[in-house]
Amino acid sequence: MKCDSCDNKATVFYTQVTEGKLKKFTLCESCAHQKGITDPNSLLMAGEAFKPSSGSGESSGFVSSDRSNSGCCDTCGFTLGDLKKVGRLGCPDCYGAFAPEIGRRLSSMHKGESHVGHVPSGLVHQIELDESFKKKELELEKAIFDERYEDAAKLRDELERLKAEREVGK
Repeated sequence: MKCDSCDNKATVFYTQVTEGKLKKFTLCESCAHQKGITDPNSLLMAGEAFKPSSGSGESSGFVSSDRSNSGCCDTCGFTLGDLKKVGRLGCPDCYGAFAPEIGRRLSSMHKGESHVGHVPSGLVHQIELDESFKKKELELEKAIFDERYEDAAKLRDELERLKAEREVGK
C-alpha cells in the first residue's frame, strides 16, 4: 500500500471519525511524522493535517465511508470492506461486529475455529517426568511420616533416577 501523500510504502494507518463519517489515511513514516501523527501531543485535526494535495477535494488515496452501513463497527466505523482490504480490524469491538464474517474466514484459514495449542513432544515427556517427580516426593514424605523407612528408601532411589532423567531432558 502506498502513502497518500507520496509514493513511498505506507506504514502508518490513521482513522478518524468526524460527524459520523469515517476517514482513513495511509502514510509513510516520514509523512506521518510531518503531519504530527506519530506524536500524540502535536496531533493536528484531520482538516489541517490532511489537506488534499490537489485542489479537487480529497486525494484519491483517502477512503471515506458512511457509518450507517450495515456491515460496520459502531465503535470505530470500520466496515467489512475495510476488513477485506486491510486484513485487520479497527478496534477490539470489531471482533463482535464482524463475528460471522470472521467465523466464516477462520475455517478456511485454520484447521478449526478454536485454538487447541501444540506442545512439542519433548516437552510432553518433561511435563510427565515433573508430575511423576512431584508425586513421588509426596509419597516419600508420607512414607517417612508413617515411619515406613524401607519404602522411603525405594522412593528416594526412584526420585534420584527421575531427577537424573529430568536433567538429561533439559
